[in-house]
Amino acid sequence: MSTYSPDPPALRPPLTLAVLYPFLLSYYAHAVLAILPNTFLFKLLLLPFVLWQGWKCAVRYDYAGFLAQSLGHQNTDRLGFLNLIFVVRALFLKDDDH
Repeated sequence: MSTYSPDPPALRPPLTLAVLYPFLLSYYAHAVLAILPNTFLFKLLLLPFVLWQGWKCAVRYDYAGFLAQSLGHQNTDRLGFLNLIFVVRALFLKDDDH
């Protein structure tokens, strides 16, 4: 499996919380550093890791696979478009859109 190019959804393992923990924890640490004063260097050092984790979760894992299992579908044929929607929404979501 390549980290740099998307694999076909049929070859991707489903996205689970165990896979998301490194991304969520690093994102949370980045948010805490944003609140604290004089942490610019730490935020700058943590940023590539956060971006790499986000890219890995978006490209390597099948978001629709987890949802299909939750909804009781046998395959992800009808929900495959959610992989793209999840990534696009996450990239362009602004704070005022909540």
